[in-house]
Amino acid sequence: MMQPAPQSAAAPAVKPAKEMLRWCDHDTPEGKAANHKTIARLEELIKEGHKKEVLKLLEPWAPAAVLSCFVRLRTKRAQKLLRWLSDDVSIRVLAELDPSTHAVLIEDRSKAKFHKLMRRMDHNKALRMLKELPDSFVEELLQGHPDEEALRAALETEHTAAGEMRRGGLQIPETWRIGDVIDDIRSRSARIEKIDSLHVIDSEGRLTGYLRIRDLLLHPAETIVRDVMRPDPIAVSADMDQEEVMKLAKRRQESILAVVDHDRKMLGVITARELADIAREEAEEDMLLMGGVSADSTAFDNPLMIVRRRITWLVGGLAGAMIAATVIAGFEHALTQAAILASFIPVVMATAGNAGMQASTVSIQAINSGASLAHGFLPRLAREMVGAALNGLILGGAVFAILLLAGQFFEIPRPAMLGLTVCLALFGVILFAGTVGTVVPFVLKALRLDPAVATGIFILTANDVFGVLILFGVATTLYI
Repeated sequence: MMQPAPQSAAAPAVKPAKEMLRWCDHDTPEGKAANHKTIARLEELIKEGHKKEVLKLLEPWAPAAVLSCFVRLRTKRAQKLLRWLSDDVSIRVLAELDPSTHAVLIEDRSKAKFHKLMRRMDHNKALRMLKELPDSFVEELLQGHPDEEALRAALETEHTAAGEMRRGGLQIPETWRIGDVIDDIRSRSARIEKIDSLHVIDSEGRLTGYLRIRDLLLHPAETIVRDVMRPDPIAVSADMDQEEVMKLAKRRQESILAVVDHDRKMLGVITARELADIAREEAEEDMLLMGGVSADSTAFDNPLMIVRRRITWLVGGLAGAMIAATVIAGFEHALTQAAILASFIPVVMATAGNAGMQASTVSIQAINSGASLAHGFLPRLAREMVGAALNGLILGGAVFAILLLAGQFFEIPRPAMLGLTVCLALFGVILFAGTVGTVVPFVLKALRLDPAVATGIFILTANDVFGVLILFGVATTLYI
């Protein structure tokens, strides 16, 4: 009887069942664990170069799921996947990525993909992405771009309504019928992501009114748009500063603003998304200025740019510190008589700086909400001064109690008088810093300067100098 041939050890294994990967949108421990395994498997396949398998696995995924997974991949894997993805998917991913992730993807092999995708993006998406990229890379992407002139013009008008607007919008001739509007929307449904506004224009393109979606549903198809449009739409000029645009939208509680030129011809719209971008940019700018950094600074600055954009503030801070040191040197005799006062100099200076920062930050917030020297300033100043006085009494009282207690265990010359001296000094310092921190931003705003500058070197230096003066002024009167 013939024996069956032994199976070779090198025989191919049975082909496994078709692999499937899913992305879980549920923020649960089970969902996170499943997504972790999915990311690990995708990174393994990408590392090994299995392009077809990866694209096949991602094919049934929704774009949102692809984006959620994409941003969690390691940088090298994300770069490779970007080159593999189809242009349509890549455009949706790039348009939604966080600005910091844009920079991560910039490497030589990805640049060709960027160039290709930029030419397929519409103006609004391309502009939004360009604003978040380093200037040198933006210049490369713009060269030879079919919409280069318009994109450059929009970038040059950054921080204005024209630079932030979304071009076009749904502009409806006032002579159309409601049925014509509905037919037009249906014919362009594949290109319309979301209906943000329905602005009405005359024969020369001037803005005359607007419609709401409900107007399309409540009126017969034969109704003329001019007869049912809502007059007096809120519009802003193209050269209006983006900060003023945001304030207007907030004051009027509007999420959509039309942008017009000097002849009131409609140029585009600023939607809720653009308003959110403006709010983020303004917050980042204020944060930089409050930290003593130029508002033009970015994470992509080279060493020379870092020096140019920061040295002025550092020089100003150094000058302020030298003034404070000169003031302290002027009280050398007082320090010789009571050396323990030197221990409280940093306490007073730090407290003055903190109180000034708090007051100025709240003032800037009030200014952004529409307050000014002419509207709401005096009541706000009174509240801040009363609050600062109470804080000064609380902190000063706490230090007074601590020094009295410490005097029972350590040798402190006249602890009660020292405690009273520091208490009154802290009260005066906090009251002064709170007043200056409240007043200066409003004054700068009235002078058409950015009030965020107030929380930088200016207030900190002023509070340091006057804090030392107040401390030694009280000390020479009561303690020395």
